[in-house]
Amino acid sequence: MVDETSTSWFFAYGGKPSLRADTMRGAVKGIRKGGGNARTWEDLRIKGGILIDSITSAIDEHAGLMAEVSDLNPNVLFEAGYAIARGKHVWLAFDETDEEAAKNWKELGILSTVGRVNYSASSDSLASQCIAEDPERVGSSPLLERLLAGGKSRQPEAVFAPSLPSRIQPAISLEAFLERQSHLQLLGAGDDLGMAPLEFYVQEIYRSSAAVFHLLAERRVRAREHNARASLMAGIAHGFELPVLMVVEDGFESPLDYRDLLYSYRSTAELIEHVRGWLETLPKQAGTNRRLGRLALDIELPIRSFGQFVAEYEREELTDYFVETSEFRSILAGDAKVFVGRKGTGKTATMSQAVDELRRDRRNLVVSVKPSAYELASLIELVNRLGAGGHSEYLMVSLWSYLLHTEIAVRAVRHASEKPAGTGTNTDLQDLAAELDELNVDLDDDLSTRLERAVDRLAQEDPRDGEATQAFVGRMLRLNRLGPLRELVLRTIRDFDRVAVLIDNLDKTWEKGVDYSVMARFILALLTSIGRVEREFSKPPAGLSPARVTLSIFLRTDIYDAIARFAREPDKVGVLSVRWQDPELLVRVLEERYVANRSRKKNAAAFDMWGEVFDLEVRGLPTRDYFLWRTLSRPRDLIFFANASLTTAINRKHSRISAADVTFAEKQYSRFAIEALLVESDAEDFNLEEVLYEFAGLDSTLREEELSELLAASGDPISIRDWLVRTSFLGVEVRSGEFVHVEGETDSRRQVKVAERFASRQGSPVRYRIHPAFRPFLEVRDDDLHRGDLRDATLDPVEGASVSND
Repeated sequence: MVDETSTSWFFAYGGKPSLRADTMRGAVKGIRKGGGNARTWEDLRIKGGILIDSITSAIDEHAGLMAEVSDLNPNVLFEAGYAIARGKHVWLAFDETDEEAAKNWKELGILSTVGRVNYSASSDSLASQCIAEDPERVGSSPLLERLLAGGKSRQPEAVFAPSLPSRIQPAISLEAFLERQSHLQLLGAGDDLGMAPLEFYVQEIYRSSAAVFHLLAERRVRAREHNARASLMAGIAHGFELPVLMVVEDGFESPLDYRDLLYSYRSTAELIEHVRGWLETLPKQAGTNRRLGRLALDIELPIRSFGQFVAEYEREELTDYFVETSEFRSILAGDAKVFVGRKGTGKTATMSQAVDELRRDRRNLVVSVKPSAYELASLIELVNRLGAGGHSEYLMVSLWSYLLHTEIAVRAVRHASEKPAGTGTNTDLQDLAAELDELNVDLDDDLSTRLERAVDRLAQEDPRDGEATQAFVGRMLRLNRLGPLRELVLRTIRDFDRVAVLIDNLDKTWEKGVDYSVMARFILALLTSIGRVEREFSKPPAGLSPARVTLSIFLRTDIYDAIARFAREPDKVGVLSVRWQDPELLVRVLEERYVANRSRKKNAAAFDMWGEVFDLEVRGLPTRDYFLWRTLSRPRDLIFFANASLTTAINRKHSRISAADVTFAEKQYSRFAIEALLVESDAEDFNLEEVLYEFAGLDSTLREEELSELLAASGDPISIRDWLVRTSFLGVEVRSGEFVHVEGETDSRRQVKVAERFASRQGSPVRYRIHPAFRPFLEVRDDDLHRGDLRDATLDPVEGASVSND
């Protein structure tokens, strides 16, 4: 009889296919003939049956396990997982001559870390390799030591409960039930098994106190793949001596190894009730009478809100936690004219704070312009009447020159009237007010109203006989009066060092169905007018001092991209792109709000927020890093996601924002991100909603040919791809495994070119990556979350990170 305490290899394999089982038996005989020690599960038969305890005991008694995994036998995978957790040397025997086996290995994915032995369906080949690598003599450390390197100690209220790849109702209900157990920290929730490497799951299971695995019925999509992974993980949990519960819908034929661990349910209610009862039976925490399955928390969160994610809703509070950026400082200095950024990047917040800060200096006359929506029909009709040539361009530039001059003049009069003496006996101010009245400018009208009135005058009258277009426009707008108006303004603002004009809200009319070409040319005319107005105020008539007039305009990226198509030299417009590529600066947006809004008045630094309010990590990432990874790099998204997580925690009466709260809230955030993207697509000639649904249920990383095939049904694949890249929906691989997401047409063209050249050097197609912000809504798999070979390089430190000159 073989001495069990000294045998080296224990062989685990399925009884079918019978030829493969024969090969394993032959390998064991070969090992024994060669002087080695080996044993099979069939040697454990007792009266025709085998108990799982006998198998696990046998694994414990051997130094190594040889597991034949070619057909993904769930019993074998469970035993392999158990052996890994017990610190054994584990080899996976694989018949590489079997095409189906090769496919199985690829689908399983997570076993690449474990040693694989190709034996070519030959017992002699396998036997010789086992003799050469007797685990009793192998010098390397067991796999477990490597897998647990850097892992964390066990947490008493952590439950490993990975999600199903198919969102059947029982799985959805079970996940919701577990998330409502506020005392539990769910690990693996939201992860399809196999997305992350094996070491991630081993470490997550190791620090858990219990594990729940939901299997899929054989008829379900991806059942074979998922159940194989779940069997491996359940074996690991069993090897770590955790309480393990496995559940599956009724009718499932249970593998022998975990028959006693598996519960078959006939209804969702039955499933939830069984899990509830199982939680009640779990071991109690040391030093308490509470079981893991029951705990009531009655502690209030230290914060009720991170503030509004829309700057217009919190003008007064914004000062308390506004984070200064280089854009903000550029506005204060008057160094730049055009600020471009996506929705939510903080353009309005930056303008609002800049206006307040500039007004604190009495040497500045601040002209804040936020036009309401204005009627474009008359303007479009007028432009079309004048034609697409120089006449229409002259009209639009003249309109802006008229509007800017009158806006500055109105603000000068209003500023004086706000003083106790009003305009008083100041004759310059009185003359300026009289000039505005002569021009039919009502001091109470905003820019939108003046624009509509000016356009109406032009539209309602035709040029006189022989009158040139420029003369007609000049007469109707009374452009000849702008010189005298400017002189009067210069006289009234002589006590000011600077006139700062800031313009926002130009996207109010950028709606689906408008003539985007006219809109783009009209805003481009504003950019052209800026330099002209600045020069005219800097070169006054004799006897008057020049005025330093600075203009700052805030535009959405998609609007600027449309404008740039009509600009003769767009690179000379002088644009600063508002970006948040510095993660430390972006995180400060949330941390400063926490300090300002927290109810517990302790002297805590802003960075304490992550430890005081949030669980330390979400899905294996530090919570701070997970927020940065999941959201688009802009304040509005970060604040929305944080508020959604906070609201979820409050509704669930949690004392802190748990990982489950965050993963629940990210679905709401993802819908928000999708809806914002849909708004930005209004000017495009394709149906973005239909395009996005083509990505539903896919992996996040796509090759060029896959992407082209997806987009072909919706229009020109190249133009749609370019739009998806420049709006950050798609990132591109610019170095091996490193993807970047960019904003704006200029950056997207550059990075796509970098990606194409990289792919060409590698002799492979370009790879694209769906941004994590959009994945939950589209149910796109996070197949890159814990993969060391794929990385998001968007927030890598770069010089001048928060601002880029286009």
